[in-house]
Amino acid sequence: MAFSKTKIFNIALSNLGVSAPLQNSIEENPNAILMNNYYDLARDTVLEAHEWSFATAFKEMSVAHEENQNKNYQYSFTYPNDCISPRAIIDFADNKEKKFEPVIDSNGEKVILTNCNPCLLRYTKRVTNETFFPAAFVNALAFYLAYLAAQVVTGSNNKKNTNLQDYQIAIRQAIVTDARKTTNHDEDDKCYTDARG
Repeated sequence: MAFSKTKIFNIALSNLGVSAPLQNSIEENPNAILMNNYYDLARDTVLEAHEWSFATAFKEMSVAHEENQNKNYQYSFTYPNDCISPRAIIDFADNKEKKFEPVIDSNGEKVILTNCNPCLLRYTKRVTNETFFPAAFVNALAFYLAYLAAQVVTGSNNKKNTNLQDYQIAIRQAIVTDARKTTNHDEDDKCYTDARG
């Protein structure tokens, strides 16, 4: 099933006990305006919570800034514009993950410090097309969006706390579901498992 921003808004509103659905995400309705105000924050927070398979991206980092004030690292790379969270730096020399540190440089820009160049960055990308969102991710996102909007929509701290608790359950379930998609099953693992039995 493909999801849309309107569907996500309506799921979040349902989580808050609002029965009247929105017809579209940009209508001049107080609930639509509120959902839009919180949506980017909610989406990016849930994207950052896990290395989602649908949001994993790679970028070759081969041009470093010349100046790096942290002497523990030789190279400084600019964040990709769509990077929610860097997950790994892979050195082209040996194809292994290397130590890195995301920081703010003296110019106020986000950079990634590391000791290899050239290298590959694996990161969680800001996905803005809702049709790519799996159902379990949407469930978690809708609960988090409801949590953010609960006080304004319902005036109830209980409703806010309930949605936060539901989000914590939903995000754990979504992470488990996502992890199952990326588990590798090779013959070596199969033989080891069989031998144990």
